[in-house]
Amino acid sequence: MGKMLQYMTWEEAKETFKGTKMAIIPTGSTEQHGPHLPLGTDFLVADYFAKKVAEKADVLVTPVVSVGFAHYHTCFEGTLSVNPEVLSSYIQGIVDSLISYGITHILFINGHGGNIESLESVCRNLRIRGITAAYVNWWEVIGRLNKDWQGTGHGDIIETSLMLLISPENVKLNRAAVPINKKLTDKIQTLGGGPCEFKKGIVDFYLMMKDTTDTGDMLEYSLAVGANVDYTISAASASIEKGKEIAEAMVNYIVDFTEEFKKIKFKPTNL
Repeated sequence: MGKMLQYMTWEEAKETFKGTKMAIIPTGSTEQHGPHLPLGTDFLVADYFAKKVAEKADVLVTPVVSVGFAHYHTCFEGTLSVNPEVLSSYIQGIVDSLISYGITHILFINGHGGNIESLESVCRNLRIRGITAAYVNWWEVIGRLNKDWQGTGHGDIIETSLMLLISPENVKLNRAAVPINKKLTDKIQTLGGGPCEFKKGIVDFYLMMKDTTDTGDMLEYSLAVGANVDYTISAASASIEKGKEIAEAMVNYIVDFTEEFKKIKFKPTNL
């Protein structure tokens, strides 16, 4: 099981803090993921990665932060959201507790893009104090580990394969399809989230998800690491086997990173 804080007594936690100086905090979101994936997809994936890392590395894992900033998804029922400043304050409180017990290194495994602003704020605060902190957005890593794992969008084959591994009973594969991104006008095409294309140029908007998609899942052309990404692949092609391969690679990557991460020591700054 690894060192999972929620399963410890306070006495066990006290002993753990004597020898373990690195904590992992999984962060995600409770938001719609199209007609085929559950609302908890983002936090379930982050939590799964964190627990698997704890089985292989000398780290402490906290309970998952399951609600993030997802206002733009709230036009689809079931999505929960808190403002970025509230999320920052909440996460900062968790971090401050860990630091008071002797934790010196904190890594966030993040499953949701809407959390990035808050995580940056917390990590900036910690750097000023001389605490080593970082966050890894797993979807930005996985396509670099294997070109065949390029993400294509929200609720895509990658997320769906991972959820078939983690919570197969909650995946409705028969409802998966290639999403169609809407246009704002005849000449302005949404590219996923906020970016839109107009005459081969990119203009950024703040969009609600229903501005981009009627089904909740969508294509995100900004996810591609390289060229020749096939955006016609349906999430219906997802498989548990692919989910296992992706998860193993991601977990091993984070395990290797923790060993280097622990070597970093910052001094406080007055800036």
